[in-house]
Amino acid sequence: MNNKKKIGILTFHNAHNYGAVLQAYALKTKLNRMGYEASVLNYRNKYIAKTYRKVLHIDFWKRDILPSRWGKVLREVRDVFYGLPEWQRQWKVFEDFITDKLLDGNRKQLSLEDVANSDCDMYILGSDQIWSRELAHGMDPVYFGQFAPEKKKISYAASVPNSSIPENEKPYFKQYLQSLSHISVREEKLAEILRELTGQEVETVIDPTLLLEKEDYEPLLYEKPLKEGNYVFAYFVVESDALKACAKRAAELLGYELIELHYKKTPKIQGENIILDAGPSEFLTYIRDAKLVMTNSFHGTVFSILFGKKFYSVYGENGRIENLLGFMELTDRHIKDANGISLEKEIDYSQAEIRLAAYRKKSLEFLDDSLSE
Repeated sequence: MNNKKKIGILTFHNAHNYGAVLQAYALKTKLNRMGYEASVLNYRNKYIAKTYRKVLHIDFWKRDILPSRWGKVLREVRDVFYGLPEWQRQWKVFEDFITDKLLDGNRKQLSLEDVANSDCDMYILGSDQIWSRELAHGMDPVYFGQFAPEKKKISYAASVPNSSIPENEKPYFKQYLQSLSHISVREEKLAEILRELTGQEVETVIDPTLLLEKEDYEPLLYEKPLKEGNYVFAYFVVESDALKACAKRAAELLGYELIELHYKKTPKIQGENIILDAGPSEFLTYIRDAKLVMTNSFHGTVFSILFGKKFYSVYGENGRIENLLGFMELTDRHIKDANGISLEKEIDYSQAEIRLAAYRKKSLEFLDDSLSE
């Protein structure tokens, strides 16, 4: 007889984004190793699903009928068809990963009623920006636990854009987060706001991808390198001239090839070794085997640290990366332009690993305590 507690995870697991799918994978994997029976529930917010359709699309607005807007519309149409083959290859790789690694082969999509009637003993809401009105196109009741009132629900590393809640949304948070027995978020600034709103204790916990250690990702990695020889790996979560210049300069200084991973193909992206259709396993493998990683991504930074890589995070302002580097005492890995590159300097990961282990322990204690009560 199986006496394990069944836990349903509700998050943006279907977003075709490396961080989104890998945080879901990490939380599910860790919970199962802790002795629970965890599964990612295939509830898909329709606006998240719309964003990651197989066929790229353009949203037209009433104002687009004006002649002054026609040039912009035509450019968007051109860009959609320009990158369609690569997008569809990437779409399939992500869908296969989501189905196989997150949903255990179950493709059936769930409604709110299905979620409420599931055989789960409890639910975890998060991680990711599940409480973002912009991303979910409103306040999705599923991610606020507005179902099955008799069952326990907690949040893990949930978030909102910029760690802030608009005044007109605060009453909603105050009312509906009362359905959660335990609340944890990703940023301390958000935790402070929610403590005041709800009157509950709110913990800050580590991103799920950091609950696992380097070895835990080996089942996802290719055995052999995807690229022979030494290379600099640049991952663009958003396009950036600064990151492009820094990556190019670093490769020139080292005499290595430059490999670039971009989210979507556009006419502006030019060069050799441009990757536009990689899935999560390719993403991780390229980081593992790189001699240097250059990125403007939070999760690009996370996996550079987990894999003990020499790296630079290239950005102007980014609160999530800033907090991570500050906590890890690796703020010197943040640069804004090529003048900040110092390739001779090695990274001392000893203190970072100690700090990460302590934060990981605290976060796991939150999970165990909140789920076992």
